[in-house]
Amino acid sequence: MNETYFKIHLMNSSGGGFPASLMEAIDQVTVDQSDQAPQTFQITFSDDYSLSNFQNISVVSASELQIGKRLKIGASVGSESRLLMDGVITNVSYQPPTDHSVGQYIVSGEDISYFMDIIDKSMEYPFCLDVAIVTAILAPYLALGILPHISETIAGLLDIFTTPQQMGTDRQTLNQLASSHAFIFCIRPNDLLGQTSAYWGPPPYDDPLQDPLVVGYSANGNVAEIKFGFDGTKPTRTWALVENKETGIPIPIATLTSTSMRDFSAHPALTSSAVLTAKNKAIYQQGMGIAQAWSRAQAQTNCTADSAVTASGKVDALRYGQIMRAPGVIPVAGAGTLYDGKYYLNAVTHTLSRTQYQQEFSLRRDGIGTTLSSVKVPA
Repeated sequence: MNETYFKIHLMNSSGGGFPASLMEAIDQVTVDQSDQAPQTFQITFSDDYSLSNFQNISVVSASELQIGKRLKIGASVGSESRLLMDGVITNVSYQPPTDHSVGQYIVSGEDISYFMDIIDKSMEYPFCLDVAIVTAILAPYLALGILPHISETIAGLLDIFTTPQQMGTDRQTLNQLASSHAFIFCIRPNDLLGQTSAYWGPPPYDDPLQDPLVVGYSANGNVAEIKFGFDGTKPTRTWALVENKETGIPIPIATLTSTSMRDFSAHPALTSSAVLTAKNKAIYQQGMGIAQAWSRAQAQTNCTADSAVTASGKVDALRYGQIMRAPGVIPVAGAGTLYDGKYYLNAVTHTLSRTQYQQEFSLRRDGIGTTLSSVKVPA
């Protein structure tokens, strides 16, 4: 595998680059990407008088680095460039330089969904499905350049007996509504100069495969470290008795297996033969119709079953040759028949310094055994 170079990009909200004096002062950039809002970032700058002609203005007083400023963080590896974060600065800390040490100025913050989390609201949405509520919540944020990406839910039947309510911030409500359908809500930056999307929908299990993680000591190996785990106690079937509001007769509902991660493992944990330690949980669904109650029950089963098998590890971005994108889908090769195959990439921590670019990743899926006949490993 040919090694290549990497580059850090810092931009303002309109896409303009930061001054060279600020870029030269960067010590480290850390971006935590995941499939849950908020995502976070931290940028550490050196504050050395020798870098600013003995005037303490180059970093600490920079207008781009003040509380409330929106910024974009991108990275390039070889010819690939990608936006990692569209965020807002929420915290700063400063350690002035001394005779014995270089000063540090650290800015940190959250993705742009921070602006969805600053006002508590109490609202009703009569005769609205969850999709309609999400659409209404996200509409005002188009003014910030956030494009809504909203998926339909399984339970699309309107329950005329209840009135959905919002008690909390927009981001809290979006996360709450997502979890009730085994969905996710997160901010997904697109390419380096592209738009930012607010994604509310199922985990993107259908995303194109990213370049594989190759385990081993061969010339094609690109993983610095990785470990796998299979928690047989995590998968949970759910059941309940839901009262029919028209007849008053309780109707049983039950879930048997996950309905979302269909082709990731050869032996899903909630099949009868794969695991005997799965739990069976009674749930209590009051004030809901049958369709809504079943949807909530299935969401709980999906969330537990789809993370029965996990993996975590680290790659050097120069050796891996690509920029990981979370959430996403990535294959693993070289770990053996039980743990090779497709995984859902639910989190990546990008750490870039002057000399290194490391990516720490978190993977999950619903069982063991690969469903891929082969994985194309880059030469």
